[in-house]
Amino acid sequence: MDDLKQGYLAIRREEVLGIIVCILMAASSYIVTRGTLFENGPRILPSELFIENVVFSTLSQIGPIVLALLIGLPIAIKSLAPGASYSGKYLLRIAIALMGARVTIDVLSRASPIGIIIILLTMAFAIVSAFYLGNKWKLEQDASALIGTGNAICGVSACLTVAPVIKAKPHNLHAVIGVISILGLIGVFFVPWLATIIGLSDAQSAVLIGGSLHEVGNVVPAAEIYYNTLGGGDILGLVLAYKMIRVAMLVVVAYYLAHLFSKRAWSSGENISIRPQGFLIVFVAVAIIVSLLLTLEPQTGDAIRTSLINISASLLTIAMAGVGLAMNLRQTIHIGKRLLPLTGLIWLAQLALLLILITILV
Repeated sequence: MDDLKQGYLAIRREEVLGIIVCILMAASSYIVTRGTLFENGPRILPSELFIENVVFSTLSQIGPIVLALLIGLPIAIKSLAPGASYSGKYLLRIAIALMGARVTIDVLSRASPIGIIIILLTMAFAIVSAFYLGNKWKLEQDASALIGTGNAICGVSACLTVAPVIKAKPHNLHAVIGVISILGLIGVFFVPWLATIIGLSDAQSAVLIGGSLHEVGNVVPAAEIYYNTLGGGDILGLVLAYKMIRVAMLVVVAYYLAHLFSKRAWSSGENISIRPQGFLIVFVAVAIIVSLLLTLEPQTGDAIRTSLINISASLLTIAMAGVGLAMNLRQTIHIGKRLLPLTGLIWLAQLALLLILITILV
């Protein structure tokens, strides 16, 4: 809980410029990928442009979060570093805490019990495989944890959530973020195509898409491609339900990893104290409060949920711009090349397991 005592609003003068640049980068990313200034904000470009124009249509598939990260990668200006660090730390934690508004009872209840079991089994498989294969490949344990949680839960958001919990090394965090982002973009097109080629039903395809793709920003366009381009059913609501099951497990996995890494540090004689992070407590509180509001005052609760989701997504994009600015591009590429084969192998194995379980049980 120590992180709740830190100065989230105590912005230093040297941080201001970097924060402003991160905000501008996020706004630019939204304009060219969504046509708005921020998540569901004022429209700057017509929505038709993102359907009819090939360039803007492609950018819309990339999404503002990944694009903000990519824009920041080649920029190496020291004066921006303090603000980038603030955005990638404090604004990120606020964004993740507010992400709890997505994990509400009405959304989770859409998922079938057997679908939930499949999702949970696949998540456990991804995390265990990452540690096992990471040990075989002689990777650092924090890299294995990031690969496992990134694949299992919600991509970049999961990596950034778990990183402070396990005190992950920045070079491993940045490399895994880069690799996960690449796989997520590939999956947007590959997974719905795979579901169609194999001949899965809509119910089966929803489990596959919702259980394998990394970000919320990945599953939405994938579900739209499945429906609009490949001629499948409208499964977006169900896909999001399965995706939110994974997001809901973020706190559970983070607490487990905090305990695991703390225990390993103690057994090896290291004087390291790894404590659960307060923003994860807020994540759970937000999910509970918004769920109660939706039950007691549906109209008010829905309005509050929508606002919190929009704020969370916008702040997460600003934070990703900060993460991009803070990355050492050369080091990220060097380490990422080593982590890409393992991360990709685990993701493909995750897909294979999903397909087997879906075919047998759904």
